[in-house]
Parts: sequence; C-alpha cells; structure tokens
Amino acid sequence: MTPSAVSPVAERYRLLLELSPDPIVVHQNGLVVYVNSAAVRFGRVETREELLGLPITDFVHPDSLPRMLERFTDMGDEPGAATMPEEVLMRNATGETRPMEVTSVRTIWEDAPAYQVILRDVAAIRAAETALRHQAALIDHVSDAVISVDRDLHVRSWNRGASRMYGLSALDAIGRSLRTVVGAGTDPSAIVAMGGVVDELHHRYDNGRSLLSRVSATAMGDGYLLVCAATRRPLIERLGAILMSLHQAVIVVREGGRIELANPAAVAMLELHPTAVPGVDIDSLALDFPDDVESPIAGCLRTGLPVADRTAKLTTSDGRRWLSCSARIIDDDANGAAALVSIVDITDRHERTSQLAWEANHDHLTGLLNRGGILRRLARELDAMAAPDDRVAVYYLDLDNFKLVNDSLGHSVGDEVLQTIARRLDAITPVGSAIGRIGGDEFVIVTPLSDDFAGRIEAQSSAVHAAMGAAIALGSRSERLTISIGVAVAGLGDGRSPTDLLRDADIALYQAKLESSSRTPYVHFRVEHREDLQRRQSIEQDLRESLHSGARGLFMEYQPIVTTGDQRVVAVEALLRWDHPTLGRVSPTEFIPIAEMTDLIDLIGDHVVRTATTEFTAAPWTSGLTLCVNMSRRELSDRRLLSRLTAAIEESGMDPGRLCVEITESALAESDARAPATLAAIRELGIQVAIDDFGTGASSLNQLYRLPISILKTAKPFVDALDESVEARAILSSIVAMAHTTGMRVVAEGVETSSQAAKVSGVDCDFAQGYYYATPTALAAIAPLVMRDDTDRPAH
Repeated sequence: MTPSAVSPVAERYRLLLELSPDPIVVHQNGLVVYVNSAAVRFGRVETREELLGLPITDFVHPDSLPRMLERFTDMGDEPGAATMPEEVLMRNATGETRPMEVTSVRTIWEDAPAYQVILRDVAAIRAAETALRHQAALIDHVSDAVISVDRDLHVRSWNRGASRMYGLSALDAIGRSLRTVVGAGTDPSAIVAMGGVVDELHHRYDNGRSLLSRVSATAMGDGYLLVCAATRRPLIERLGAILMSLHQAVIVVREGGRIELANPAAVAMLELHPTAVPGVDIDSLALDFPDDVESPIAGCLRTGLPVADRTAKLTTSDGRRWLSCSARIIDDDANGAAALVSIVDITDRHERTSQLAWEANHDHLTGLLNRGGILRRLARELDAMAAPDDRVAVYYLDLDNFKLVNDSLGHSVGDEVLQTIARRLDAITPVGSAIGRIGGDEFVIVTPLSDDFAGRIEAQSSAVHAAMGAAIALGSRSERLTISIGVAVAGLGDGRSPTDLLRDADIALYQAKLESSSRTPYVHFRVEHREDLQRRQSIEQDLRESLHSGARGLFMEYQPIVTTGDQRVVAVEALLRWDHPTLGRVSPTEFIPIAEMTDLIDLIGDHVVRTATTEFTAAPWTSGLTLCVNMSRRELSDRRLLSRLTAAIEESGMDPGRLCVEITESALAESDARAPATLAAIRELGIQVAIDDFGTGASSLNQLYRLPISILKTAKPFVDALDESVEARAILSSIVAMAHTTGMRVVAEGVETSSQAAKVSGVDCDFAQGYYYATPTALAAIAPLVMRDDTDRPAH
C-alpha cells in the first residue's frame, strides 16, 4: 500500500479505508504514517496531521504494551500476516482510555514494511446491550401488567405483572389474540384515539371472573404497548390485607372431611378456589402429616379429642410450605361433628432452622460445601477407610488470574464465573465425591479411591483442566481461565487429620502455582513442599530477629550505573544481601517478597538507607557519584518516611542531591492517594526520585510528568527484547524520546550483552545498568572503575 498508487483498484481501496467506520492506522518503525477519518475522530483531534509522526505507543495503554510486542513477534514479517482480533486498552490524544478490538496486518508502506491496525469500539456495543437488559428487567418487575401487541393485536410480550393480573403465564399468552386473553372490549387504537387512557374497562381472569382495569395504550410503530392496572382488588385479596396481621388461617371441617368454611387467610394459604367452599374434601388438598399415621384432623373428628401443633407439609404452586395445625370439636349436632382447625404457617421458622443447618456446611454463592462442610465430609471419608488399598484424595484448586477478571469486569461477573466453575466441577466429579468452595476462587474436591489411585488422580486432574479450558460466556464477551491443582492423598492409618490433609493439599497448590510455567497438570504433595513453607516461615522469623539484633548477617552490595556513551560510572544502586547463619547466602528474591508481606520491609528500608548513606559518604572517591536506594510501596505510605530519610542524611552528612530513591512503577500504582504528595516532599528535601521497572505497571509518561520524577528506569523485558524484535527498539526509542521531552533521563536496566549495550546507546538512553558492565559487589570493589574515569562526571 502506497500513497502514490493511482490505479482504480488502489483508489477504491483508499476510499474503503477512508470511509470505514472503524479507525484504521498505519504505523512504520513505531511511528504513525496514515490515519483514516474514523481514526481522527477516535484520537479527539481536528486534523490527521496532528496524529501523523506520533509514536504508536502513545495510543496503547501501558497494560497492553507487553502483549502488543508479543503479538508483533508472533505475527512474523510476511506481508499479509495478521493477528486475530483481540481486546486492547487504547488511548486517544486526551489520554482517555477505551477498550477496542484490535486487528493488526503486515503491509507495505512506501516500499517498506509497516503495520495496518484496525480498531473496533466494543464499549458502545456493551453499553447498548446493558441498557436493553436493564430496560427488560425494569418492565418485568413492575407490578402493573405491561403487554405489547402487533398490528393484528396478537400478544408479543407479557410481563410478570400481566401473569399475576390475568392468571396466564407468558408462555400461554404470547401469540394469542389480545381480546381472547383480557376481554373482547379492548381496542388499543380506540384507546389511543380517546387520549391514550381509559379509566375503567371490564377485563377478565383466565378463570372467567371479571375485573375493572385502568388501561393506557401507546402506538409503537408496528403495534401497541398497553399498561393495565386493576382499579379494585378481589374480595379475597382485600380481606387478606385487612386480616394480614393474624398470620393464621381457620377452616371448619365437617365429619366426612368436607370443608364447610374457610376464612380468607385459609383460602389463600391452601390455594382454595373461593367457589369450592363449602364442599371441597380436605383429602383433596396436598396436605401431608409426615409424623402421623392418621391425619390429626380426621383423628379429632373420629375421637372427639383435641390435637395441637401437628406439623404438616403442604405442596402449593409456589413450592413447599410447612404448617402447624391444631383442631378441636366445635359442633356435634344432627348434621354430624365439625372440627375447628387453626393453621399457622411455620415455613420461615422451619426453613430458617434448615437453612442454618445448610449454611453451616455450604457456600451460599455456589451451593457447594464450605470449609466446615468439606472438613466434616473428609473426616467421614477417612473414618470409612477399611482396606489397605483404600485412599482419600483431596484436590485443592485455585483459578489463575481470577482477580483480574473480578476487578476488570465487576464482582457480579466474578460471581457468575464462580457459579459456572462450580457447575462444571459438579459435572465432571465422580459419584461419591464431595465438592467445596472454601473461599474466594479456591475449590476442593474430596474423592474416595480404592484401586489405581494414581491413574484416577491423573484422569480427574485432566478432566478438571479440560472443563476449565472451555470459554465462559459473559454477556457480549467470553473468558478462558486456567486452574492450578494441588493434591494430597491419605491411606489407611495415615494419621493426618482432615485439617492436616487440607493444609497439605493447599501447600501442593502453592507449589503448583510456582511451577505454572511447566504446565504440570497437578502437583502431588510431598513432605519437601511442607518443608519449603516452613523455610519461608523460618526465614521471616530469622530475618526479623536479625533486624532487631544489629542486622546480623545483613550487608550491602552495590551495582554501578554507567553512561551509555563512554561507560563511565555515575551512580551506584545499593542492594541488600543476607548471609544466614545456617542457610548461607539467602537470595533477595527469596527474602524480600517475604518481607514485603509484613512490616519487615519497613525495617529493611530504614536499615538500607542508613547503612548505604553511611558507607557511601565514608568513601571519598564517591564524591562525584549518586547513591540509589529502593523504596517499597509500604514505605511510600509510611508517614515516618520523610523523618527517616532526613535522619539518614543528617547522620551520614550526605548531600541530599546525591541521593536518589527508586520506587517501582507497580508499587506507585498500588500506593494510596498520598503518594504524589509524599514524592513531592521527598523532592523538596533535595533528594532525586526515580521510577523503577517502567513498563510493567499501569502508568503513562503523561501521568509521570505530573510527578516530581527526574529519572526513568525501564524494565528489563524491554532490553531483553532488543535482540529479537525491531519493534522493541522502536518502542524503547519512543519511551526515551518522550522521557527527554519531559526532562527525565532514562536508565536501561538489565543490559547483559554487548549487542544490548550498543542498542540502548543507539536509542539515546542516558545511562545503563546490568551484568554486562558490572555485577553487584562490595563498594570498595567499584573504586578502581571510578578511578579510571575522568573526575568530571555528569551529575546523575
């Protein structure tokens, strides 16, 4: 595709692009070279020239950048190669973020490779669907009858209010003539001609009785919409409202079982037809006394003795009701004895008792067993083992990345996903097994086994993965989730309690999460897994003890930061190390995440800044260098941070301008609303602020521009991709260029090869850091590197 093509085919193609309602963009070497009119509108600019020449990354949300690189790499270099449509967070020129369906196609622009990107707005489609569902729900829940008919007056829709008013379900009413279901005198066109409302029309119930209705009618293009409201409630309903506070029904039963009298409450409770009393036989009612061989009412009539508080089960159109019945003889004349029967609805009390028992063992959202229910079921299965080959398997399941679905689509959608997962697990779980949801997105399956238990565990785990692999429909979109599985198995005489077995399955699940990249179907619990967990707990305890006893075993190493041009050392990053008295050297990748889950990270942060500033200022050859120290999200939220930094500077005598605090982009994104003010206060102390691991979080350069940040450290994946993708270089170049326009300098982290070093220098990165230049080491070991450089170093 070239702008100079003038053939009729090319002209038609150009017109198709220009007139497309979808935004279409062509970018080359990371820069926009063509946009159609729809793209101009999407970008919220006046002319296309305002978009041409801008980096394509300006319009991609940082969350979507890594996936964009992956899509480009997977697509290959062949012209015409394309990606499948995929939802991506895009941004316009004002910074507004919108979800778009994006398709990228390899093309040629001015005889050079380029990408054509087609965007489709999915937000508008979702909004329309949501509005329609909301409207339908509103109509279905109003108390009045809402009916729509076509021009021939055949019913097209029939809400719940209509079903209640006329005694007909929507299934029975839709398709029939309006006059046959509500009355021959109903003419929507006449009602419209009279002003749209008729105060009283004779309608009828399905059973033939009539009622007066107030009817409104509106012409709707190809038919009419009617709203009908009863002007006078039925007698039984009026009496029921008056006597509602009694909560008691009364009937009189003659000898032989004929109901002589029923008050309105009884008529409603027993669903008697008003014309059936007197005369209906009590045995015709769906009334069952499960605790009695003979009906207490019949027994009262036969013996003349009163009965009290007998429980009865009544099946009605609304389901099952539970009643308490008492009876005594009130008449013994020539017409035979009669029993006065009082009936109290105890359904709520009965169901509440049953519900409490159910809730004690079940999860209310999915209906599966809860933790208590699973533990009780597991105890029964363990007690039931009798043969040497008997086993009980516990599968501990956890959805991967469910939090992302829950946070992005809302908790109601998250609940829908959990219910779908519960149904799928129920469908593939063997008979005799128990399924539970024990919190959040965690599920447990308990299965008794007697033979080939290893093969059956493998088959069950595979069945779970297959069930989870199917897409879950969520309105206009679908989601595919994966699951991690940990398994613990107990045999006869195992000795572990249900709690122990569940804990071990949970530990195996944790290991499965760690091994997720290996695509292992499940992890079978081993004692080593428990030992790993105990190691984490031991590390936390020992680290706390070390920090409270003079930081025993903790020491600092430093890694140089160099200029990309002549590779002169301009700064060092302080890195904490730990020599454990029994474990030896413990990696920061092991103990720092443990510390970040507790208050230990605050103690570590204070120790690092005090130790590093003291050591740094004590070495005279560091006078021209900058010291960088890391700061966690938790520290950024600590109100004591500023006083701690001030104390460290004063105690060490360090020039605050030579100190730089680094906070990762993800930590900044997760910090509270006070973070910008805290960073500004740090900057007012004269301390520099750097954003570390830029590109892994949700920030943009526009957002960072509002913060007092002077240094941007790009995430290691940007450098890793330089040798594999030309687009990666273009993106890194764009980030550097945009950072420079805002006055920030850029450090490329993770440089490990000479090729990477050349590339980061080629895109004008100011500084670089990585094993290619130097590994972390003692501060004194860096002195020779500094000594060989010129003494006139650029400030960092």
